[in-house]
Amino acid sequence: MNAKTLIEVHPDAQLIEQLGGPAVVARALGFEMPGGVQRVHNWKTRGIPPLIRLTRKDVFEPVPADEAGQVDVAA
Repeated sequence: MNAKTLIEVHPDAQLIEQLGGPAVVARALGFEMPGGVQRVHNWKTRGIPPLIRLTRKDVFEPVPADEAGQVDVAA
């Protein structure tokens, strides 16, 4: 049987899209193309790695206004 699995979307996917999508984020982070786009696209299901989020606050902060009330400080 060839069953398709349902791919869950991580909450970071919305942030990546608000920033302009995987290609824009990959360029802002200085990733090589085209592999960098795939790397960022994978974060839409896995989440943005904490080390990247902390070291590249210039890209990922400030949090967009419509997300400000949804920030999980426990994470």
